[in-house]
Amino acid sequence: MSCPVYLINLPRDTRRLAVMQAQLNGLDLPFEIVPAVYGRELSEAERAALYDAKQNRARFHQAMAPGEIGCYASHLQVWQRLVDSGAPHALVLEDDAELRPQLPAALRAVAALPPHWDMIKLIGREPESVLHSWPLPGCAAELVRYQRAPSLTCAYLVSRAGAQKLLRSRQPFFRPIDVDLRHWWEADLRLFGLTPYPIGLNEEGSTSSIGGREFGAWWSRRWRKGRTQWHYSRGNARANRAMLAQSDPFAELRPHTA
Repeated sequence: MSCPVYLINLPRDTRRLAVMQAQLNGLDLPFEIVPAVYGRELSEAERAALYDAKQNRARFHQAMAPGEIGCYASHLQVWQRLVDSGAPHALVLEDDAELRPQLPAALRAVAALPPHWDMIKLIGREPESVLHSWPLPGCAAELVRYQRAPSLTCAYLVSRAGAQKLLRSRQPFFRPIDVDLRHWWEADLRLFGLTPYPIGLNEEGSTSSIGGREFGAWWSRRWRKGRTQWHYSRGNARANRAMLAQSDPFAELRPHTA
């Protein structure tokens, strides 16, 4: 069964769609367009059903902008579409991704893995600080487990089980999706990356099409951001220690020595 490819795109962003369509067709990757949610067009009731403002005030350093709410809602739609499809996993793309020639080989290699993963990031920082790495048969890349997960969300693979975990634990949400996915332990998400990354950001990646972020007083935001980062670092360290105590999920990928 081929891996579904879901492309998130605002209907008005025809130029971005054309760029992505050319890239995907060039790599012979069929795809489905998932119309992005434009946060500013959500009603108050729709926004309240998606976004927990009370939890945001308690656990994050600034309110989410309408564009961030729309972006998260778009990914929720994709996760639900994957669950409904019955496919084992899917490739999720935002419309500012730059697809590299090694992507098809990476997708084939991941499809052959045992199902011990929920999400594999295909874009991030290079080089990454990693806790574990495994050679990935069939392509010149490694599967990695992060010391601190990167925040970019424009390209990732998600399993059906991973989508179900996220749908259960992230409705309503209170943080932007790029921050939320870094808190992988909260959803019991088995998060990995694939490096060198087969996807980067294209020149559209420096400009958001979903709307800007709204800021409050700088002094209050700075204190709250420091508190948020401290809680993240503490939670991440605890989760990494617990993960290291578990058995190796991909021991069969490691070369055997005599």
